[in-house]
Amino acid sequence: MTDKNDRPVPGADELRTRVGEARDALGRTAEELAGEAGPGGRAREKAAELKDRAGERATEARDRAQERTEEVSHRAREKAAELKDRAREKTAGAQDRAQEAAGEARTRMTGAARTLGEKVQDRTPEPVRDGTGRALEAVRGRPGVLLAAGAAVLVAVLVARRRGTC
Repeated sequence: MTDKNDRPVPGADELRTRVGEARDALGRTAEELAGEAGPGGRAREKAAELKDRAGERATEARDRAQERTEEVSHRAREKAAELKDRAREKTAGAQDRAQEAAGEARTRMTGAARTLGEKVQDRTPEPVRDGTGRALEAVRGRPGVLLAAGAAVLVAVLVARRRGTC
């Protein structure tokens, strides 16, 4: 047998098989729809939705934390640079004050050395001064000889003092 389009018409057994398959497919579809619409399906949907929201919030929190970390790091670098500059300024100021103090000390020492030299010259007997002057002229430009002559003068002054002539 054929239909109007010359296709073979299925038999009763084939139609029963097709109807059974359609019922099974319809039953599975109905069960799936009922599962999605039922409490379990809604719970799964809600769980998936909450999971997505939690992921979004975690991402937002991570981004905010990263921004905050970068802010704090930037401020720390600025503060460190500021402290470094302050330390450099204080060090430079301390160096200036130390150089100034050293200059003042040098000036005082030079003045004290001149005063002492004058006192020594005033109290040194004339023959010792003459000998010292000649010795200085002989050793100019030769520091080793100058040191030896200085030591000799010192010894002469000390000996003169002990004897009470100075």
